[in-house]
Amino acid sequence: MFTKTINAEDWLATLRENGCKVTEALVVLVHVFVQSEYPLSAEQAWVTARQSRPETGRATVYRIVEKLEGLRLLRRVHGYKGCSHFIPVLPEALMLFICLQCQRVVYLDRQPLNELVATTAQSAGHHIAESRIQIFGTCTTCLQRKNPSSISQGEKL
Repeated sequence: MFTKTINAEDWLATLRENGCKVTEALVVLVHVFVQSEYPLSAEQAWVTARQSRPETGRATVYRIVEKLEGLRLLRRVHGYKGCSHFIPVLPEALMLFICLQCQRVVYLDRQPLNELVATTAQSAGHHIAESRIQIFGTCTTCLQRKNPSSISQGEKL
């Protein structure tokens, strides 16, 4: 498992290249999503953005989220709290692991995904342009919290 870092300046450059006016609210919101370890709803992003910029409007946040999703900077996490939560999109196809306990998102190594997509495309004769695999479960941190005595019976003796 690994966590990828996303550069907020790259997002802002993409927004400028697509004709977006880069406002203070937009910059704040970009940083909110880039720095979050958890999927955020537009409402949660609005609450977080207001901590550093209290005058940020709810409608503004919803419009910005829609724009970020349209530019493929954000993606919806399907099957997670009604599909209304978003995470940053990474440039390469990665498997997404979402902990059902702490809600943290972790990107998993893409090698197994690449092999699966290539095999599927080859056997079906299709061209696969994009894939999204989301895995839900319990992360190692939450598992350790749940069962702090992770020492096996054989080691206790």
